[in-house]
Amino acid sequence: MDKIILEDRFTTHQKITFLLYIGAPFIIGIVALLKMGFNSNLNYKGYLTLIILLTIYSLLISIAFLKRGFVKLNSNLYRGSFFYKKMFFKKRIDISKTPKVAVLKFKKSQKLAWFSAAKPDLATEFNSFEINILNDKHTKRESIIDLKNKDNVERTINFLTTHFDLKNEIFSPDFR
Repeated sequence: MDKIILEDRFTTHQKITFLLYIGAPFIIGIVALLKMGFNSNLNYKGYLTLIILLTIYSLLISIAFLKRGFVKLNSNLYRGSFFYKKMFFKKRIDISKTPKVAVLKFKKSQKLAWFSAAKPDLATEFNSFEINILNDKHTKRESIIDLKNKDNVERTINFLTTHFDLKNEIFSPDFR
């Protein structure tokens, strides 16, 4: 199994939002059960609930810190989500009708949710590199991953062209 692990799945802003807003009920439940446990008022159902809440919150933390990448399994290309180099999720990408790969660069921005009252239009701008698989005439394209780091783009293109029959080209559609 050949794999390349590239970038974080979520931005820092998204991680904090995810862990605070979705994780808050779990944290409140865990703290409440621990407080009851220190007073010796907790029975086996309480401990079972505590273990379940801790497990779910641990899964939320692991999802928040996932990294994205690609995997080659049995000559098939998969986009994977990794946590400490261990694959959690994978999705097959069909490259049988798309022999070309190209990189498109975009300027993007992301609004910051916590600052909306003081500055409603506060956003961070960044460059996004969209890696696409293309048909022969470049008339059909499918985005397979968005990256922020230029070095990761070069590593990804190298991985895709060496492990698969993909050719790196400059995007230039031919509609004739």
